[in-house]
Amino acid sequence: MAHTCKPLAVVVLLAAVAGPVGAAEEDRDTILARLDAACEAARQEKLAPLRLQYVEECVDKKERPDRQSCERFYADFGNRSGNRAPLFYDLPECVAAHDYRTKDR
Repeated sequence: MAHTCKPLAVVVLLAAVAGPVGAAEEDRDTILARLDAACEAARQEKLAPLRLQYVEECVDKKERPDRQSCERFYADFGNRSGNRAPLFYDLPECVAAHDYRTKDR
């Protein structure tokens, strides 16, 4: 009967050790998700008026057939596209997310 208790003891011990590590990793993931969300919210706040400005110029200059076409064309303005770098990742919220992501590497 002692033989069957050893595997059970190992499982219990592994669960006890893995539990706190898993919880810490989950907390890190939760924190990172919150920081990333703050970064994206800050970026969108900066990008929204610029997108609107480009849409208005597009409509005024009749660069596209209609407003909806202009809105679709500029919908991804500020995001990474091809060789174009994304905008506003230098905002404090984005720097904080980056620093947290790369710490302890």
